[in-house]
Amino acid sequence: MKSSSHTDAASEGGGSSSSLRLPDHKLYPIDANGIELMLGGMASAMALVSPRKSLNIYDNPVKYLTVTATVLFGYYAILAFAGIYCFKAPTSRRRPTPAGTRITAVIYMGVATLAASLVISIGLVLFGAPFASQHAETFMAALNMALLGVTPAILTLKPSPEAWRKALISGEPKSVPELWAAGLFWSTFVASWAAAYFIPLDWDRPWQKWPIPIVGGAFLGNLAGLLYVLLRCFILPLARADYAETERSKRDMVRELSEPSAAKKEL
Repeated sequence: MKSSSHTDAASEGGGSSSSLRLPDHKLYPIDANGIELMLGGMASAMALVSPRKSLNIYDNPVKYLTVTATVLFGYYAILAFAGIYCFKAPTSRRRPTPAGTRITAVIYMGVATLAASLVISIGLVLFGAPFASQHAETFMAALNMALLGVTPAILTLKPSPEAWRKALISGEPKSVPELWAAGLFWSTFVASWAAAYFIPLDWDRPWQKWPIPIVGGAFLGNLAGLLYVLLRCFILPLARADYAETERSKRDMVRELSEPSAAKKEL
């Protein structure tokens, strides 16, 4: 008799647990294919940072950085044209976006990235980059920095000063796309600025040649920012949601199991 009541209670508890509303993971608005595309693009770009015999950043930094910039821009252009940029929350199902709108999005991304690279070039010169020489090296470094730190924000944020201020500067609570844009922006530029410390040292190493340190810092900082965003915006919220759901299920199970015992004592 006791076993039967226990089994019934357990089945009731299981039914109660299964009827609980699962978390909707509002902080996880991303499809798996987006993550794979993003990591694939980053892996392709990071692979180019290692020295190679046929394409050596030490001997020809302009050509090398041109290739890395082409890889990054092509990657973002594909995502922008296809409308599957990773950290932009999906909207409701609607009619397919016209090809003209998609092409406009890619053109806007390219023009905005180019403008950002020009601004970054001026900033690099103001912070000590060569002024009378190595103009191509400085611009290609700025272009790679723009693609790593600014283009994700261009694709994610609305084209308004207020949206950029809220995402990048203000301390207001941020959405996932805003955290994504701010994380990659600041990690890229802070790491690049910190890496510039190695340029004036008298170590006489080939990787101290301008602009290798700041570009390497930008790539490493971007990777660190990517890991931070994945952990802060997706892994931890999912873990918290699953933990909370598990605890609710346990409490419901204990309550269902304790009710028959309480009723038996009353009898």
